[in-house]
Amino acid sequence: MIRCDTTNVSGDHRMEDHYNNSNPNRRRDDRVSVADSIYVIIDTEPQTMGQVVEISSTGMAFTLVDLNAVSRRLAKQTIVNLDLFAGGKGFFLKNIECRLVSKIEKVSAPSLSSLPIKRVGVKFEGLSVPQQVQINQLVRKQHLKEH
Repeated sequence: MIRCDTTNVSGDHRMEDHYNNSNPNRRRDDRVSVADSIYVIIDTEPQTMGQVVEISSTGMAFTLVDLNAVSRRLAKQTIVNLDLFAGGKGFFLKNIECRLVSKIEKVSAPSLSSLPIKRVGVKFEGLSVPQQVQINQLVRKQHLKEH
């Protein structure tokens, strides 16, 4: 698994410097697998949609189809804004500021083997109180579904 919420010793914020296998759990909160269909819209130009696979109160991981060089555009950014929504569940959270904290890596998806699927890890930055409350509720709901 990609572990997020990391920084390197020099404080450099390049994406490739954020991934380090030496410490297996650098997160403040454990992530839970997402049981619902929760989607993310990333503010790349043009916008890109992905699917959330893990979430915690401090960050999440999502996958996306890497069409039109999305991963190259994301690799040039440290901060992205995104929207979260759950289809048919009435959940929508707009304009979440996030720091990219993990390498964008290829994910094996046998049913989609011809499509380039990438996984991205982000840490939430500067959430408002209402945003944090909504994310915490979402995490609790996924945690309950996990057990």
